[in-house]
Amino acid sequence: MTVRIGTAPISWGVCEIPGWGPQLPVDRVLDEMQAAGYEGTELGPWGFLPTDPGELASALSRRGLALAAAFVPLALRDPGAYAQGEASVRATAELLRRLGAGHILLADAGDPSRYEVAGRPALTAVRGLRAGEWAGYTRRLEQLAQICRFDYGLVPCFHSHGGTYIENPTEIATLLERTDPHLVKFCLDTGHVAFGGGDPLEVTRRYAARIGYVHLKDIDLPRLGTLLAAGQTYVGAAQQDVFVELGRGSLDLAALLGALREAAYEGWIIVEQDRVVDAETDTLGSARRSRAYLRERLGV
Repeated sequence: MTVRIGTAPISWGVCEIPGWGPQLPVDRVLDEMQAAGYEGTELGPWGFLPTDPGELASALSRRGLALAAAFVPLALRDPGAYAQGEASVRATAELLRRLGAGHILLADAGDPSRYEVAGRPALTAVRGLRAGEWAGYTRRLEQLAQICRFDYGLVPCFHSHGGTYIENPTEIATLLERTDPHLVKFCLDTGHVAFGGGDPLEVTRRYAARIGYVHLKDIDLPRLGTLLAAGQTYVGAAQQDVFVELGRGSLDLAALLGALREAAYEGWIIVEQDRVVDAETDTLGSARRSRAYLRERLGV
């Protein structure tokens, strides 16, 4: 298995969700990514890293970092939001293309109805897309995927996510069944699959041929159960450290990496820990420990 190990600004508490928490300086985040031994980063929320291609290329090259991909949340359920979504995709894709990235991550943006029931499969199953909405939803997704592939040369990968309309195992399966496997790949996010009630190992094995990109997270499932029982949402759970350093949670990471090896996966594995930090948080130590776990325990 030939992989590159990267990370993303979310592990430093940098998130596109309003009110998420403090945002650390760009230079600190990039310097710590380099110091922790990662090969690349994602873009993070639009505007966190420089959006001028030359400035961004300089900031990354000084630290030996590549730009791996970017995450674009989209209101795919709403036909009226398509034009705005396409504009966001095109702006992001152009920057990725200019920086030599190969992938773009497309995701549902969610809404308050889904935020309220995130992580509760019995409720997301009944508060999801209606049968008549799927055709338009997947058609809009495929239109955006075609733009990414044919206009910008990027591999579009769909990212399931807590608090959105593609979260639980049935929603993931339906989306993948209804989209062209040669056009839309799957971003396996182990933490979000588990958050949504799925088994990341089962999903990895079932969709091995469809996986185009990997977000490797660990999650404390007993803590998640406690937080959900107390009424927390995805944001609340993440803000209270339900996502943990690699090897400190509930997921069988060795088995997950083994399944990716069996599938002959090649590409980026992005280490993520969705969380809130402040200036005093030992973000570098955390990043180093997760990177060391992959190297020393799992051999990557």
